[in-house]
Amino acid sequence: MNPKKGSISLSFFLLFWALGAAAQVNNSGKPGIIFTPSAVETQEGLFRFGYNYVPQHYSLRKRGVNPERVIYANITIFKRLEINANLLQMISTDQNKVKEGIGDRQLDLRYLILKEKSKFPSLAVIITTPFTIDGAMLTHALVATKNFEVGKDLKLEASVGYGSPYYLYRDESNLTNSNMLSNFKWKKKSEDRYKNHYLQGPFGGAVLHYKNLGGVMAEWDSKHVNVGAYARLFKVWTIQAGLLDGKQLTAGTSVAINLLKPSRRLKQQADEKN
Repeated sequence: MNPKKGSISLSFFLLFWALGAAAQVNNSGKPGIIFTPSAVETQEGLFRFGYNYVPQHYSLRKRGVNPERVIYANITIFKRLEINANLLQMISTDQNKVKEGIGDRQLDLRYLILKEKSKFPSLAVIITTPFTIDGAMLTHALVATKNFEVGKDLKLEASVGYGSPYYLYRDESNLTNSNMLSNFKWKKKSEDRYKNHYLQGPFGGAVLHYKNLGGVMAEWDSKHVNVGAYARLFKVWTIQAGLLDGKQLTAGTSVAINLLKPSRRLKQQADEKN
């Protein structure tokens, strides 16, 4: 094998499979619990992508009609700034066929205002960009998070926050959507077309982590009490499941890699190769 070629291949592998600690994520792909977000600090360069399933009776676009899936990608580009892109799609069933385009596209920003200190929680603001003309998973919230050591291998991560009942949007249709900076308006969530009350008002919850392997969680999402659990495999792969309001199951999976920090083992292999 050509040594130069091997070094290039290993460097490429290092770039795209570098390991990094990742926070538990919510159904939209942000650090959080099930529906609620958190103010957990994430590593610079952390890239995460995944999939979540939302059951029929808790779907955000047509509640009680069709289940949904959320496909997302999330990256921390600076130490405090995180960008999340997600796609919300209705899932077709035998009873209710779905005929639509790609689905709801959404871009969210999360900024860590304060980092967690020994006596003070971290504080973050999450904002959905107002360029969308049709969104059912809009997030406009302020949230605080504090971690507590409760045992040798146990850590309790507690979060409380408030979701704005109002949001800024563009009052346009797809047929007139030629200018992304046009027709901005304020709207009340309880009066929009979906009326799903997503993260509207006070919310909070906690995750009990066991080492870096998994944990159990519970939350109040401003409307329901949800519980769940997650497990982390091979340091990069997370699987999670939850019970919404004690009635229906939600589930998801994600992969998290750090594009800036290679793992010790892979770094050692690269050094030996060179």
